[in-house]
Formats: sequence, structure tokens, C-alpha cells
Amino acid sequence: MQVNLNSSPRRFIFVLSCVITVALYLAAIGGHYLAVRLAAQSELPTLERAVSLEPWSGEWRWQLGRYLLFVAQDQKRAVSSLAKAVALNPHAARVWMDLAVGYEVSGDTERQRLALDSALHAEPTAPNVAWQAANFYLVRNDVPRALSLLQVVMKNDPEQLNSALILCWRITHNATVMLRQAVPADPLPYFAFLKLLTEKGETGPAEVVWGGLMRLGQPFPVSEAFPYFDYLVGKHETGAAVEVWKDLMMRNNELQSYTDPGNLIVNGGLEKNFLNGGLDWRYLVTDAVQLSVDSSEFHGGNQSLRLAFEGPAVSDGGFFEYVPVLPNTNYRFSAYTKAEDIESASGPRLAVLDAYSGQTYVLTDDSQGTSAWRQQSSDFQTGPETSLLVVKVSRVPSYSLIKGKFWIDDVSLVQL
Repeated sequence: MQVNLNSSPRRFIFVLSCVITVALYLAAIGGHYLAVRLAAQSELPTLERAVSLEPWSGEWRWQLGRYLLFVAQDQKRAVSSLAKAVALNPHAARVWMDLAVGYEVSGDTERQRLALDSALHAEPTAPNVAWQAANFYLVRNDVPRALSLLQVVMKNDPEQLNSALILCWRITHNATVMLRQAVPADPLPYFAFLKLLTEKGETGPAEVVWGGLMRLGQPFPVSEAFPYFDYLVGKHETGAAVEVWKDLMMRNNELQSYTDPGNLIVNGGLEKNFLNGGLDWRYLVTDAVQLSVDSSEFHGGNQSLRLAFEGPAVSDGGFFEYVPVLPNTNYRFSAYTKAEDIESASGPRLAVLDAYSGQTYVLTDDSQGTSAWRQQSSDFQTGPETSLLVVKVSRVPSYSLIKGKFWIDDVSLVQL
């Protein structure tokens, strides 16, 4: 479109229009800049002045409302200002939450609930909004609503996961209810819940959570389950610990390859990576004994375990495995060992003990000097209370210094 500016009046009108437009634009920019500067001072007169400069701004009305609510403690004016702010911007959850606080201070419970619900509608996954709303419903004994909101917290804020779980447990003391109404269907919160329960010694509820985790059918690293396994062992719940291990094996094909038919020792050939948990071999890292896999010295397969004793007196080689067994049952233990330059009055041995009572069932001959691979075996019968053994590298007696290298391979325990 072309504008004809040939006549003087038309040119004048056009120039005047441009000047007015620019002036209005500059006035708006200047007014906004001034409002920003005033609001930044966070004082009542400057906030009120910012609102007067830009009455259509929900931001300045919100800041004014917060000042009146939390600093001036003028609840009536605060609620009025915050109500105008949400009218200008109904999608700001933070403003609705402050308005809810204003209604709470004023004792208007119904409007407080409506404001919290509006905040949730504006930002349904915001953890801070869900947390505040959950506490509101808890005070009013609406547990199902509170639990559903705490689930939002757990889903969207890992840092508040434990706090939300603790609050849920305090409310319900019921693992089944929590799994159904609060805990997200994900392994991470399930394991956090397990940790909470085991720290409190709540074995029964912990078993409920483990069962729920198995029903989820979602993958997770097997090492995540080891603390729960160790808790059960510590509680002498051998049967439950064995079930946990079976559950892990059913879910993990690689774990199934750790077992050999007839041999109760997991990873008895020492060919697999040591899991350092569950029913596989465990190891402790110390300066006194250096543990390593040796692919150049082995009795069977492709590798063995080497222990290099560095000199200090130690009672334990730092390498062991738990083995579930039956009471009053006959077993045969066997292992192959090799030694090189062992210097000590008491060399390393393999020991089989009751994991709970400490009763010794097998203590092999100690290794001295240098020796080729040799089999060490022994038959024994478990006692009437024995359900779990520990197979370990040990020194008896342990007071003397020790240096040298010691290998073990092809460890087995079979029922006779």
C-alpha cells in the first residue's frame, strides 16, 4: 500500500503520527524500566509505585502481595494484591501458592484449598506445589489425596524422595498402601523405600516391598539388591536371603552362568567377575593383602585368584563367600591351592565356618614356602542350627608376619 505525501498537510499528519508513536513507545519503555528499578528495591512505597506505573503487570502485584504477606504482615491487603495477580496471570503456580498462604493465615480454609488446587492445575508436576498441597490435605486427614501428591514429589524431585517416603511411612506404617498409592512404579524409589525400612528393622514390610519390586518387572543392576540381601543375612533370615538371590537369578541370564550343577559354591571356578555381594565371592581391599585375578597361573579354566601378602600380620585374606546349607547334612569341601615364597610361622588356609555361630567345620593345612597346585578337601556334617556357611581365606594363628603369594582355584562344596 502506498501513502501519498505530496501535500503539506498529509506530510505533517504523517510526521506527527510517527512522533506520537515513538513517544508512546519510549514512554512505555521508560515506565517499564522505572517499574523494574522500583520493584528491585523491595520496599512497600517502591512496590506500590511499580504497580501504579504498570497496573496490568501480575509480577509487580505478586511482589507487592508477598511483601504485604511476609514482611508487613498485612494479610487483608496481601490477599487482595495476590488475588489481582492471579487474575492477571492464572498460570503462575507460585502466585497461587502465596495466595493459599494468605488464605491460611486469614483462616479461610476453603479458599486456601481452591488456591492450592489452582496451583496444582497450573503446574501439576511441580514438587514444591505438590508438597505444600500434600501437607494441607494431611492436616485435614485426607490421606489418599496426600499420598497421591507425595507421589508427584517422588516422581519429580529425587532430592525429596527420602523425605517424602519418611512422611508417607509416618502417615501409614503400611507398605502395601504406600506401594499402591504413593511410591512410583520405578526401581529407584522402591530401593530407597527398602533402605528406609531396613534401617528401621522393618523386615516384614521390607519383604512386601521386595515382592512389589519383583512384580514391576523392570531392570536394575543386581548390586542394588545387595544391601537388602546383607540385611537379611544380618537378621539370620537365610531363607529370605536365598529367595532374593533366586529372584535375581531369574531376572538375570548372566547371573545364572555363575552356578554349576551340584556345586553349592557360586563362581567356584573363579572365572566370572566377582560381584562382591549376594552369594558370589566378596573381597576387601587392604594394604596388607593384594588381591588380583591371575590368568597365567590356574588349575582349571583360564584364571585363578592370587593373594600377595605384603608383610603385616593379618587374620583374614579379605576373600570370602556365603553358602546356604541344610542343618544336620553331610558335605564335601574341596579347593586347589598353590604357594610361592610364603614366609611365615602360620601360612594361609581355607576355612569353612558357620556364618552365624562361627563354628569351624573345615580348616585346611596352611601353605608354607613354595608348592605346586594341590587339592585340599574335607568331609563334614553341619550342626542342627546351621543354615549358612562362610568360605574364606584365613590364618590360624594370625599373630605372625607373612609375606609371599598364594593362589586358589576350583572351589567346590557338594552335598553327600
